[in-house]
Amino acid sequence: MSLAWIDGHLDLAYIAMQCGDIRREPVNGEDRCVSLPALRRGNVGVIAATIFVEMGSDASTKPWGYRDASDWTGANRAAELQMSYYETLESEGLVRIVRTREDLADESKTRLLILMEGADPIRDADDVARWHTRGVRMCGLTWALGSRFAGGNSNGGGLTAAGRDVVAAFDSLGIVHDASHLSDAAFDDLVGATTRPIVASHSNARTFMGSNQRHIRDDQVREITRRGGVVGLNLYGKFLAVDRPATLNDALDHVEHIATLAECDDVCVLGSDLDGGFGPASAPEGLRGPEHFEALTNALASCGWSATACSKFAHQNWLRVWNAALAERR
Repeated sequence: MSLAWIDGHLDLAYIAMQCGDIRREPVNGEDRCVSLPALRRGNVGVIAATIFVEMGSDASTKPWGYRDASDWTGANRAAELQMSYYETLESEGLVRIVRTREDLADESKTRLLILMEGADPIRDADDVARWHTRGVRMCGLTWALGSRFAGGNSNGGGLTAAGRDVVAAFDSLGIVHDASHLSDAAFDDLVGATTRPIVASHSNARTFMGSNQRHIRDDQVREITRRGGVVGLNLYGKFLAVDRPATLNDALDHVEHIATLAECDDVCVLGSDLDGGFGPASAPEGLRGPEHFEALTNALASCGWSATACSKFAHQNWLRVWNAALAERR
């Protein structure tokens, strides 16, 4: 089943910094599967390209790192470096950064919708507009370790007062909320702080994965569904199966479970996270590159999914969410 694809979570700038130039195919010694040529071969036309910055003393020595949650200068420097990378790709004519609905509809180029994965590069609510102007259209308040704005899936805690102010600023500009790395308490606080859609760009079903808050609860899926959001399938093998190599069937189990909870075909999408801190061998065999994404829809079709439902999974559901947000930006 040949379909156009949207990948709702790829750490393109981070991959380029850590693993090699994504303008070209990987060479010996580069443990990655993602490149612009591979994305074109896989008919991946739109990507949520992340600004990923990592907190910690070891990470702070890396181009993407910063010291701690109070180190706004370091987090901002790392984020600016990644944003500049995307702007360079755009200036070279290789991609188009999505700032408007017209950008999103331009099929002549690979389109990048900028997703800030962890909001520590944002100084405060008044600083949100700066990043919106640069191109950020989707944002998670924290990565795993927590931030000045919210508890993360590894450390717990809800939204802070500053986090609630940032949520309001996101809403005023139409920036989509990404809940993938929020703690349970922070997710619940976010639900109470906004009436806007919420997405989980790269989260799998907790039902199959134990109690780890990195994965999404059934009631969270229902809340995201109620708000018109989406949940992105993450292809990291350790997020698909416990204590064994993951398979295509495991990926299908997560998708079908979330679709069953949603009671519709409007919620499931792809947020592969390929190469986002793990190499191709850590993804299921047969799903180790953008060229393999069609294996997912072929398998879903074999499970009884209609052509319309498969098309929604591949790209239409992401387009619905992003078009609505871009139309309502103020």
